[in-house]
Amino acid sequence: MSKRPTMTPRRLLVASVSSLALVGGVIAAPSLASAAPVSTAAAASKIAPDVAASLAGDASAPFWIRLAARTDLTAASQIEDFDARGQAVFDQLNATADATQAPIKALLDARGTDYTAFYATNAIYVESGNLALANEVARDGAVAQILAPREYALDEPVSRETAADTVLAPEWGLNNIKAPQVWATGNRGEGIVIANIDTGVQYNHPALVNQYRGKKSGGGFNHNYNWLAASGSSTFPVDFNGHGTHTMGTMVGDDGGSNQIGVAPKAKWITANGCCPSDFALIESGQWMLAPTKINGARPKVTKRPHIVNNSWGTTSPSTDPFMEDVILAWEASGIFGQWSNGNSGPSCSTSGSPGSRIATYSAGAYDINNAIASFSARGPGQSGDIKPNISGPGVNVRSSVPSSSYANFSGTSMASPHVAGAIALLWSEVPSLSRNIDATRALLDDTAINVSNLACGGTADDNNVWGEGRLDAFALVQAGLAARE
Repeated sequence: MSKRPTMTPRRLLVASVSSLALVGGVIAAPSLASAAPVSTAAAASKIAPDVAASLAGDASAPFWIRLAARTDLTAASQIEDFDARGQAVFDQLNATADATQAPIKALLDARGTDYTAFYATNAIYVESGNLALANEVARDGAVAQILAPREYALDEPVSRETAADTVLAPEWGLNNIKAPQVWATGNRGEGIVIANIDTGVQYNHPALVNQYRGKKSGGGFNHNYNWLAASGSSTFPVDFNGHGTHTMGTMVGDDGGSNQIGVAPKAKWITANGCCPSDFALIESGQWMLAPTKINGARPKVTKRPHIVNNSWGTTSPSTDPFMEDVILAWEASGIFGQWSNGNSGPSCSTSGSPGSRIATYSAGAYDINNAIASFSARGPGQSGDIKPNISGPGVNVRSSVPSSSYANFSGTSMASPHVAGAIALLWSEVPSLSRNIDATRALLDDTAINVSNLACGGTADDNNVWGEGRLDAFALVQAGLAARE
């Protein structure tokens, strides 16, 4: 068999680009020459035990080939022009992948193996291979590891309830973080594009349709660059679960009437339904965010990438999975703020889930209308003792949009994280000089959070493993951003 049809438009996107474009002085790609082969013993040591077990005897199974070469995006991340920065990151990642993956792809082609190559993480997904193939690939000195696919779970709400008849306008979480006080200054998130990697979104929901970037001003819709069907094959945004529509509603939802459910109701949105449980779909979605494409997967454009991506999913325990970490770092270099839920495995300590538990991420815990931490809200510490969550947001009985043009109350850190994402949209809309500045934005979020002392899982009154830096305050965040500009 030949490889999975990389000639289709979708696979042209996923496969690395063969040409190298230099932008902003970006370093050229490494040589295409294959690294020197390693010994049989050294090759076998690269194969993870669970992969070796799955390939015992004559068995075949999918596996990941992770290459050793990483892309230094430091120079690209310093480019001030947003479009040029995005293009530089895209070009560098593709150049590294193209150069270092070429010998491996040639081998897989020769063996008639179906595979998909990624550039956002320097890795190749083999759909089905045996132990002999894994050993052969591992002998290439450019290969770092042969790893098994990993499952990620949707950060399922602790509860899903039909929305009560009483409609708050705005909803309690928005009032709690003082979003209406920001709106009163004339800022509702204009000019910012928010995305989620989730279960999809009902694009024509009354509270979301006008904020969908794919809605054309003259009527009708253009879903190109606005929707990736990583799970399924719909040509327009759909959501058969409800989770993604709910999280998007908390970020941008507003029907123009009493259903004021979104923190930044004038921001635009796009989405990919990569969640869950396939790491393949999640990585494909994460890569798409760097350069969204047409529905058929063609013509990636970094100018269409979002400012913010909400991620309300993860494992139930800390993980060292390398693939999403690569994608997260690429987002940051490109100026995309990745916002994460911290998990619903509380109240014990050390329950923060990955990727939210990772140092590279900014994650949210959850509290209720009485400003009490939710019992389910996962606690830190996270990776290497890092304080987790980073901050906390409203996450209990949060009313937001769900499919069938309806509304429901969900509880979970999945509901808290979109509040943070929406607050960032308000900040970047008000202070464009902070837009795509990840470090400065994190610092402002930390400094303006309302401190809540809880030392049960370690930390300090100012920053602890129950609340992180404390409760989100969108108004204080925007005011601090304005002060920093002056």
